[in-house]
Amino acid sequence: MSWLSLVVVGAAGLGSMRAAVERGDVDEATRQGVLAGAGVVEQALRAPDRATRLAGIAAAPRVESRAELLDALAVAAAGPDRRTALPAARAARTIARELAARGLPEGLPDDLAPDDVVRWRDAWATLARRGDRWIDLRVVALDTAAALDPGGTGVDLGAALSDPDPALRQAALAVVPAPTPARMRAPLAGAVISDTDAGVALAAAATLCADLPADPAGPLLDALGGAGLTRLRVLVTTDGAPRADVRDAARCLAADGSPASTAALRAIRGALR
Repeated sequence: MSWLSLVVVGAAGLGSMRAAVERGDVDEATRQGVLAGAGVVEQALRAPDRATRLAGIAAAPRVESRAELLDALAVAAAGPDRRTALPAARAARTIARELAARGLPEGLPDDLAPDDVVRWRDAWATLARRGDRWIDLRVVALDTAAALDPGGTGVDLGAALSDPDPALRQAALAVVPAPTPARMRAPLAGAVISDTDAGVALAAAATLCADLPADPAGPLLDALGGAGLTRLRVLVTTDGAPRADVRDAARCLAADGSPASTAALRAIRGALR
């Protein structure tokens, strides 16, 4: 097919996708995108008008070679239009999780390289760190980066736990791998000690302590130190604290075994059942 023919076919595909969205038929827009292929869908994602971008976003998780659309989706998600930015981020998260389920980097298709995954991860991590973006977008961007980062969180955990928005800090805790890597103990313990949001601090403790008693207690207790254990005793006895977080965080108190920690465990006996 000649270059001119490719242009004509691409324009026709874009027009069909846009027309389907304009009449409210997203399924048809997706079908047209799948028929047109990843190249046309990428053009749609970079289009200046909302309807065409929405059509590209709808088709992106279904088209062949969809992983290659993660760059264009990141551009769309970073744009000023919330109505396309959020769907673009969710489409990227779907694609990233599919890649992760195949195993990275071993399960990559032959036409993709580990460096591609690193580039995509970094693009989505950059978006997650942007304090001028909507928090729900940043959380989805973080999820996407984490899916592309086997054994990690997609971003520097210490930096994420220093973010001003507690929702982003909670999201960073939610993507910490299990079992928790040793390199993440220090930032988690720091959050237990100093996070101004009690819910975030308790979630950090739960993440840190959840692997006990399978893991040796010494390194975890050393990371917490006296200040961390003191804060933890307060956190687990706070009214309304999530029971699951209380149970996991209490493992560190049980491992500590001091009179103060034992007293805190007695106070929350009902939550441990």
